[in-house]
Amino acid sequence: MEILNDRFRIFLDAKVLEFKPGFARVEGIVREEFTNFHGFCHGGYLISLADFALGLAANSDGVKRFAVSISMDFLTPAFVGDVLVAEAKVVKAGKRISFYEMVILRGNDVIAKGRAIVYSRENKK
Repeated sequence: MEILNDRFRIFLDAKVLEFKPGFARVEGIVREEFTNFHGFCHGGYLISLADFALGLAANSDGVKRFAVSISMDFLTPAFVGDVLVAEAKVVKAGKRISFYEMVILRGNDVIAKGRAIVYSRENKK
């Protein structure tokens, strides 16, 4: 499936754990090059991991959808070597606009939470 060959996912070395219409779970490991000047995992990496899960959840039914807004709250830092799991799930699906929740976990600990608004120019199949 083309969605699994996402070049940015390959760059991030993110692994797809599960995806189905409206839900996805992906895994990433924090590498040295994903840290900021404080030595913590960069927020951009966390958002990218969550955004990849969002893309899978939103597009796995064959309808092309695009994020128009993503907001992420960082609750606690992640560090080099941490194994992170990002999940995205649909909260409310509409014909054109849908709302998603995202969470990033380190084990059972929630380290970041977010929301996204997704737009589709296509009709649902």
